[in-house]
Amino acid sequence: MKTLYQQLKPEIKQTLNEQEEKYPSLVKDVKTALKENYLWSHLSIGQARDLIYFTDHAYANLSSYDWSYGEKFLVCED
Repeated sequence: MKTLYQQLKPEIKQTLNEQEEKYPSLVKDVKTALKENYLWSHLSIGQARDLIYFTDHAYANLSSYDWSYGEKFLVCED
């Protein structure tokens, strides 16, 4: 099973890497959480919130489905 970090869409990884230059410690914590978890539901609300913040998605534009399953951020594999 792939970690959440491995499941991230390429553009999300790229944005995280760009943000890491400005906020190294905070983005490192987000990446660590993604590398240590395999399911979106295993992230804390704070970890999901931080990921969303650093990917420049507006919270108001996310559906409850995006919050619950992270599909806006993850590559969906059937």
